Amino acid sequence: MTKAAKLLHITHSALSKSMKVLQEELCCALLRPSGRGLALTDEGLRIYPLAKEFLKQEELFFKIKKSREPTSIRIGTVEIFLLTIIEQFKFVELGQTTMTLLDLDPGNIEQMIVNRQLDYGITYAPFPMSGVEITEIGDFYLKCYHLHGTFKGLNISEIPFVVPAQGLSNNPLGIRERDGWIESIYPRNKKYSVNLLATAIELTLQGQCAIYLPDFVANKINAQHGSDNQLVEYPLPKLHKNKQTAFLLRHKDKEESSEFKKLYKAIKKTITASSGHSKRNRAASY
Repeated sequence: MTKAAKLLHITHSALSKSMKVLQEELCCALLRPSGRGLALTDEGLRIYPLAKEFLKQEELFFKIKKSREPTSIRIGTVEIFLLTIIEQFKFVELGQTTMTLLDLDPGNIEQMIVNRQLDYGITYAPFPMSGVEITEIGDFYLKCYHLHGTFKGLNISEIPFVVPAQGLSNNPLGIRERDGWIESIYPRNKKYSVNLLATAIELTLQGQCAIYLPDFVANKINAQHGSDNQLVEYPLPKLHKNKQTAFLLRHKDKEESSEFKKLYKAIKKTITASSGHSKRNRAASY
């Protein structure tokens, strides 16, 4: 008992009192007199290995360090945003965060957020659902583009278009086409139907067709190509509503964290980047 008290940096009497309390709580005697000292009773021998394991686990518990494993962010969005926002991620400090980026239709994005299969969603046609928090990011414009020097003198009904192969299900904005075109106002000459935006862009750059897409996407494409391979705007009639709003979605239980704010800022910068190029695009159109 004397040696044990020294190891614990307490007095002999304090240790004796603690042992007395422990034996009372366990309702059994742990120690018995043995010569000039003490020995374990049968109950003491049975409890001893259990006590050692308990103390071992207690020590491990207090040595637990904060996990340094990478966290993850799961984002669902339509392809037009995927093509451009990823460029902004290199400026966003997310530490060891890993990212999952999924191309999804509006409606599916919201449902996966409700089911906690996504952390965030980015869309232009939000489906209001219980459990989904919708934050407005900003406006952008959908415009008709074609390769410079093609389709001169043709009206909108004569120009061949590349369009998404799949449409959208019913949504609050009444948009049926996946690229945002309102077919009920201006039917298009749909020459190509594709399921990849990259394919649609390549057909447009070859001069085969026109495309309807956000101005910030067209600006990104033009920044990657030379002056002889630029997309120019085909002015649509004013009756054609082409202004859209980008939204950032999250579960209502998910707080507006620094992660959320960084993502918001990256998307905001993406869709507003077009403002500095809008004048050049109008000058290049006919």
